[in-house]
Amino acid sequence: MFSNDSLEVLHKKLWKHLENQSKNWHSFVYAKEKGFYQGFDEIKIDGWRPSEKRLERYNIEKYITKTKSVLDIGCNCGFFTMVVSKYVKDIDGVEINPYMIAIADDTKEFLKIQNASFLTSSFEKYQTDKKYDVIFSLANDETIDGNTKFTFKEYMEKINQLLTHDGIIIFETVSPDTYQPKLFQPKLEFIKKYFHILKDEMVISEYPVNVPERRFLVLSKQ
Repeated sequence: MFSNDSLEVLHKKLWKHLENQSKNWHSFVYAKEKGFYQGFDEIKIDGWRPSEKRLERYNIEKYITKTKSVLDIGCNCGFFTMVVSKYVKDIDGVEINPYMIAIADDTKEFLKIQNASFLTSSFEKYQTDKKYDVIFSLANDETIDGNTKFTFKEYMEKINQLLTHDGIIIFETVSPDTYQPKLFQPKLEFIKKYFHILKDEMVISEYPVNVPERRFLVLSKQ
């Protein structure tokens, strides 16, 4: 448990990053109405998408264990990444927005998390020699801010290259693919061609409000 005073100091730091974002970041800002896209109960931050509840809804305990190295693509402010960090060997979060990474780094330091790392980068430019056992692609294969340049094929091919031979992809659809299923169909056909679908179901999603559910898949290499 953290004292109210220490949480207040942290919150001021995090809100300052949001203030700087509003002044200096010229791309679309997710969940601007509420401040934070991701919530984090542990530090009493309310956001549109509650991190602890999201992980519980996904029901993926069997795929994230203390032996796994994990990548979270488009990790936003890293709150979900840090929730996952409790269950895995190590986890890297990649996010193009530097103000979100600043929030992640300050929170990581406050929580004294040792096995999570955050990097400011687009996924297209992300480079590493590391291979991952699990890769999260949560509503990130295309983005309404215009910062995603990959086609879906290029995006999935890069994920495939970063995976270990028996690696797992945790995949959640972007909003349009959820409420216009025909948009997702070509992507699904590509997925079926190159990956095994281990799980395919709908999960609750609070943001945006007109998308109360998203399609959620767990994939493995063929």
